[in-house]
Amino acid sequence: PRKTCAAIKDERLGHSEKPDYFTLRGWVTYFKHDGTWNYPANPETKKKVVQQGEQWYDEAQDRTIERCERRYVLSLSCSDHTGSNWFSAFEDQGRVLLGTSADELQEVKDRGTSDFEGTFQQAIFKPYVFKVRAKAEKWQDEERVKCTLLEVTPLDWKAGAQELRDLIAAQLAP
Repeated sequence: PRKTCAAIKDERLGHSEKPDYFTLRGWVTYFKHDGTWNYPANPETKKKVVQQGEQWYDEAQDRTIERCERRYVLSLSCSDHTGSNWFSAFEDQGRVLLGTSADELQEVKDRGTSDFEGTFQQAIFKPYVFKVRAKAEKWQDEERVKCTLLEVTPLDWKAGAQELRDLIAAQLAP
């Protein structure tokens, strides 16, 4: 079902025993990218690796690999007409939102150009339909609802207009 940012709190989404799944139409208003926004991973297993000199150590497989692949682990704020909320997004969603791989964006950052900041700035305020998973989790004795983007699809204006027309027609029906 389609929900809003306000509905996440108002309807207590994610507080039941199982996670709640829903869609949300909105836009990204901010990417937190001053800290961790990617992690180095083994390209085969996608598990985190640690740099050791010129190579990478995969603790899960207890072996060293030649090269790693950077993968997105994003924290971002999304908004709609009712408010905003924080969401997590990972590799596939990050590629859609930022239009580039985490490896390529890390290279841009390492060059020290303004293109790194520009990539995030160009990605905000574009309309999307998000498929979201909401689940309450306890962290430091405080319960919070963690919302994760499972799918990110650029807004199809024609389909969106059709959906609005159908909603209006349903409200006007006797």
